[in-house]
Formats: sequence, C-alpha cells, structure tokens
Amino acid sequence: MAIEMNLKDLYEVGESFESCVGKGSKSERSRIPKNTSRINLNEDTINKIASYPNKVNILVSGEIWCPDFQLNVSVLKKFVDINDNFDISVITMARGKKFMSEALNIEKENFKGPTIAFLDESFNVIEVFEERPHEVKKVDDFEEIKINYYKGKYLLDTVNDYLNILNIK
Repeated sequence: MAIEMNLKDLYEVGESFESCVGKGSKSERSRIPKNTSRINLNEDTINKIASYPNKVNILVSGEIWCPDFQLNVSVLKKFVDINDNFDISVITMARGKKFMSEALNIEKENFKGPTIAFLDESFNVIEVFEERPHEVKKVDDFEEIKINYYKGKYLLDTVNDYLNILNIK
C-alpha cells in the first residue's frame, strides 16, 4: 500500500526553522543571522506585515546547506518574528519531492529547493514560491548576478514576492 501525505500531514511532521538550522554546519548556521541582518524593511512594510490578520502556515521543503534556502527562508523567519500569525514547518527535499510535489502538482523532476507553500488556516494553498524570487528568475544569465544574489542583494525581491503572495499592498 502506497503511503500518501497531504499538505497538512507534511506540515505536522515538519520541524521548526530553528531546529532545521541547528542541524547545519557552523558556516551554514552563521549565514542565517548574516542574511537576516541584510533584510532592511522600511517601517511601512513592517507595519503591513505586523497587521496581517490571517493565520498562514508556511510549509518549506528544503535543506540548510542550500544557499537559496538560507536566503529565502531567512526572509520567512523575518515575517514570523514580526507577526506570529505566520508559522514555518520545514521538511526535507526528499520528503518534498516524494509527497509535496504530488500535492502541489509539480513534476518530481521540476521540484526545486526551496519550495515554499503558503497555506491558509485550513491548509489550502494560497500560492507557492519556488527556489528564487521572480526578479532573479527573469535574468537571462544567472551567472551575471550570482555573486550579488548570494550576497543577499535580492532579499527585498523575495520580500516583495511574499507580500504579493499574501496580497499585502
């Protein structure tokens, strides 16, 4: 009998962001506060995030060693720190490929890390963020911006993608 897991099941077996980070190497762990310190939100954005009224369960499939995870999930952590209506649960890429891909109708071969499902209180999908912010994906040659991306120069683009997903204007 094949095992099936829906998004709620996956969310419930996931671990906290802190626990996931704790499993990383010293250098991987050190990148999280470094990235978080580079997320400079203006007061208006902070207030909009702080006043978001709905509960959002955020299911992340990814690994701490992955630079895209380190960058883009650090932004999620910032949202959680501002408003406790946001909650993160992290599952491995293997579990994500096996179960989350099916639940989100993403072909296993095209499943990228991190894949972040924004879920409402009833675990219905609001929208999905995959791997990198839209601004970075639009660039024809990633190699041209790679260094700046990994230095956190596009973190505010991730913030904007998340605000758009949540319809925070």
